[in-house]
Amino acid sequence: MEPAAENSNLWRWGNPANAVHLSQFPKLKLFLENKFGTKLNPDIKIPSFKSAPSRFSENDLKNIFPDLKQNQVSLQEHDRLRFTFGKSYYDVIKMLTTQKIFSPDFVLFPETIEDISYILKQAVKNKIKIITFGGGSNVVGAFDTDASMPVCVLNMERLNRLIEIDYDSHTATFETGIFGPELEKILNEKNFTLGHFPQSFEFSTLGGWLALRSAGQESGLYGKIEDIVLQMKIVTPAGIIENIGFPRHACGPDFHHLFLGSEGTLGIIAQAKLRIHKKPENYFWKIALFRNFENGAEALQEIIQAGIHPAVARFSDISETKLSSLISHTEKKGFQKIVQSLMKSWLKSKGYNEPCVLMMRFAVRNDSDYTAANTAAQIAKKHGAQKLPSSVAASWEKTRFSLPYLRDTLVEHRVFIDTFETVTYWKNLVPLYHHIKKALKSNSDYFDKGGILLCHISHVYETGASLYFTMITAQEKENEIEQWQRLKKIVSDAILENGGAISHHHGIGKDHQNWYLQQLNPETKKFLQAIKNYIDPENILNPGKLIDAKS
Repeated sequence: MEPAAENSNLWRWGNPANAVHLSQFPKLKLFLENKFGTKLNPDIKIPSFKSAPSRFSENDLKNIFPDLKQNQVSLQEHDRLRFTFGKSYYDVIKMLTTQKIFSPDFVLFPETIEDISYILKQAVKNKIKIITFGGGSNVVGAFDTDASMPVCVLNMERLNRLIEIDYDSHTATFETGIFGPELEKILNEKNFTLGHFPQSFEFSTLGGWLALRSAGQESGLYGKIEDIVLQMKIVTPAGIIENIGFPRHACGPDFHHLFLGSEGTLGIIAQAKLRIHKKPENYFWKIALFRNFENGAEALQEIIQAGIHPAVARFSDISETKLSSLISHTEKKGFQKIVQSLMKSWLKSKGYNEPCVLMMRFAVRNDSDYTAANTAAQIAKKHGAQKLPSSVAASWEKTRFSLPYLRDTLVEHRVFIDTFETVTYWKNLVPLYHHIKKALKSNSDYFDKGGILLCHISHVYETGASLYFTMITAQEKENEIEQWQRLKKIVSDAILENGGAISHHHGIGKDHQNWYLQQLNPETKKFLQAIKNYIDPENILNPGKLIDAKS
């Protein structure tokens, strides 16, 4: 494929060969058209993406980085463009509506930790900003920057090696440019798993997971990335920092926690030792239907606090449960359609008029896992749940990594679709859920114009859980960016005002920066700024993010 043709697909999620079209989802299309009161037709003209001229020539870069090989330095427009944006709705809208695109001046491809150290040394000397890039699946504006000084993107994809597997201790050490599927393949071949499967799994890297405090869909069993990592090697302008890597210790603070979630502002995470687990023999599902959101949340809280930890626990509210049934390529026919109709009628007769579905996926490691799953089902029943067949989860399981492709075709049909997530304590979970809906209703005409707000509880802990929301509404043509900014402010303000974290696993970037800073007290800001000043005194590492914001 010619670079120009490749450039036209830069805004899309994942592999363009796997793109879908809204016509493949007839029930969803009809539902949205009825909600918005308009026909949905492809209406986005894909621009021809071009980068601004670089401030450097090939000779300039040879003089600045003489120790790098020729194939480690790129001024090619396609490389500069593909490392410009993340994959959020805001990124997509900026690409599709903005004529001038700022892109990095050049891209470097380090192959060793020594390469990274050398690059940082030369960048400090020449006052060049460094933005570290893994898979590029970030959705919070992590790569957004200004052009006040030259910018280099450091792409980590060549640091992708397995360093060591410790079979006795169940640990593995990898370079951080490795993508999720390759990392998991290496472990699976040894009958191990990392157990970390974010929705971006296919197109994200270990380094990105660490830098953004990622959560995988099986975090109920394996934890978030901060629960998985034991030791990290970080390259900074001040030198290489590496924490003491023991299973547990009392040897002072564990400094690697400073770099988890640092989003490339304090150093470049180059290597990490991780907990790994024997691959489960099998998985099975427990599915339950609840009459309302409150009952399901109470049941899920009791299940987790009883010490039962499904690998996946996903509880969808009324809106998400309904919409999930519409994301199907085909209609039920014949006997299947009759059975489905009878089932719906029976559920309505039992009070499940607007049900919410809970899906729990259990890993089979020994017989106790079956006991735990059965106990979870009994707890759900106590809260009024109706058991459903495990086949209900088949669609989600099949598409759990491919749903972002649906976002692209919706955008092409002039549909606004964005997500946001938070986390709070159990006592505040349901109130926060209602506060956010109320804020949208009070401060906008979102629902009046047919806007849909979906939510599910996931990533559950004994003390609390995350709420993950999806917003879907008609796009305001010629006003796309302002519409996003307005709605983003309403929901983010509501989260902070009502006891939620501004992010559970997406990170901060530029998009959440304002609200993140509001959650830090003055002394915390000073402390973090002091660390930044010591490690990166010239402020070359992803400046303008986290604590060194100008806002």
